[in-house]
Amino acid sequence: MTRALVLLIALATAVWSQSAAPRVAVVKVADIYRGLEATTRLDERVRREREEILADPRAAEVRRIIAELREMEERNRDPSTKPDEQTARRLERALDIKRREAWTLQREFENFREQRRREIDRAMVTEMRANLNLIAETARRTARERGFDLLLDSSGETNTGVPFVLYQKNAIDLTDDVAAAIVRETSSPPTD
Repeated sequence: MTRALVLLIALATAVWSQSAAPRVAVVKVADIYRGLEATTRLDERVRREREEILADPRAAEVRRIIAELREMEERNRDPSTKPDEQTARRLERALDIKRREAWTLQREFENFREQRRREIDRAMVTEMRANLNLIAETARRTARERGFDLLLDSSGETNTGVPFVLYQKNAIDLTDDVAAAIVRETSSPPTD
């Protein structure tokens, strides 16, 4: 736990000890996030966009050139078709040109693939952040409306990987309330 968080908890405990016991609730942000329709759509879109990378014509061209290259190499190794020296040199030059072509096309495709993956990842992170912000704001509003003093994400972990909430006794769980509020807010009104 960070020093600032420890101080904040200590200060909050001191203030609350002077007054009535604080009202504490928990929410499972990870569960809400996984259950969002927007998350399902995002996951599907990202999967589809990543598959489209492999369906790109450059990928097919790389596979075709590599297959041609292998076929040429096998023909050159076949002892039954031993060419004369001049033909062997010509075949070796053709093979060298095909290797360079394959290498160039493969590099071009790999650059395209990496650039496209970065674009997909950036868009995914942006949308994930927006969904998490929606959950956080809805959770804060729900806790305030219900009169809670403190709301903790019981699905979260500290930067060391330890669960943030190590123990909770009879804590009120607002997960379902927050999820329902998000569905109400994000669903489109029925059309007549």
